[in-house]
Amino acid sequence: MKKYNINATDENIMTAIKNNDYDRAGAIKHFIEGLDLIDTNMFISLDAKWGEGKTFYIRQIEITLKYLSRKILRQDISKLEPIFADSILKSIELKNTYLPIYYNAWLYDCHKDALMSLLYVLVKECGKYVSPVMNSKKIGEKLLSILSPFSLSVPFVEISGNFENIKENLRGGDVLEEIKTAEDVRDTVKQILDEIITESAQKLIIFIDELDRCRPNFAIETLERIKHYFDDDRIIFVVSVNKEQLIHTISKYYGDSFDSTAYLNKFFDVNIYLPEISQSLRQNNILKMNMEQSFLKRIVKELGEYYNLSLRDTIIFHQNVEATSKHYYDDYLSQGLILSMFVPIILVLDIVSQTKKYEFLEGKGDIFKELCENISILRKGICYFGNGRVDEESYQIGYKEIYHVYKSTFTKGKIYDGKLDIARDLKAICIKVCNGN
Repeated sequence: MKKYNINATDENIMTAIKNNDYDRAGAIKHFIEGLDLIDTNMFISLDAKWGEGKTFYIRQIEITLKYLSRKILRQDISKLEPIFADSILKSIELKNTYLPIYYNAWLYDCHKDALMSLLYVLVKECGKYVSPVMNSKKIGEKLLSILSPFSLSVPFVEISGNFENIKENLRGGDVLEEIKTAEDVRDTVKQILDEIITESAQKLIIFIDELDRCRPNFAIETLERIKHYFDDDRIIFVVSVNKEQLIHTISKYYGDSFDSTAYLNKFFDVNIYLPEISQSLRQNNILKMNMEQSFLKRIVKELGEYYNLSLRDTIIFHQNVEATSKHYYDDYLSQGLILSMFVPIILVLDIVSQTKKYEFLEGKGDIFKELCENISILRKGICYFGNGRVDEESYQIGYKEIYHVYKSTFTKGKIYDGKLDIARDLKAICIKVCNGN
């Protein structure tokens, strides 16, 4: 089956901005204009369930802030200008310039020191975007001065340019002679931030993502560290998180009797919910059906709504159907119509429940009956196999025949002996179509 890239890469984020995917430009504009009104240190939580597009949303904000700030600072925006040419985001007027930093906490989950991994990301990103005037050697020395014995492993970070020596210096043992006090660390962090912010922008905005996927102790340490060491009016934190899941993580760490909700809320000054995308926009027209295949498209739409698929799962479901061998579907042939029922059910169950998928493929359980009773377009299609009218009598006649096809197709040892023109190896055809062959 074809694998699609729906990750939040720079290319995909820029495409989403340019095309205004899911009509989110207005919400992004309002979010940025709200950020620009903040004149103090603030911690904001952006809450949504997994798969609802939090990463795409904050990364679009990140890149928009880069574009707007560079434009104000008269820096090179030639690569970004075509992306924003026709976007309402271009019209945002900022009173401040920003250096946005994206920190994927889950990538550093195996690191023992959340503070050091965040500081390394800051230095690495600043090496990309600020001018050569910035004294990177001095920042490197400051970083080394606050290292603890737990800060030697820095996975996933590739330090380029003038920062290469920092990584090499970590190999030495001299930096382990003493552990700095919390006050030493705070002062040094402030010096690093002064160096970064003074050189690059008026404000630093740090997006922390995937915290709810991290080990409990790393997630908690990250929140505690940033709250403790980044108390600076020039810094805003936006933490995208599934708060329900993070509360569960904290409870696992401190115990069920611990008030995890109150504990988590003390970290955030503002709680914002990710704007929901309507069901109509979730149906993003990936599927390109012929006139003879409209039944399939309507089944896919209603199955996605029935299972309340997340945005990510909706895209995956649509793309998996698009990757199937579509010439097998035909609204005017019995087998083509039945394949339009069976194949999307298999593909959606592959996302929703592997157990239910295997039950369906073995002709077991009540999943097919459940879907026929609750998916309106399935009921309508089944009426075609009754007396042709869309009513209860026609449905019952048609369902008896289609259920016979279903059980004969997926129950081992059974053979269909009804009136419809159905291939004896229909199950093999279903699997073949699902695999795009």
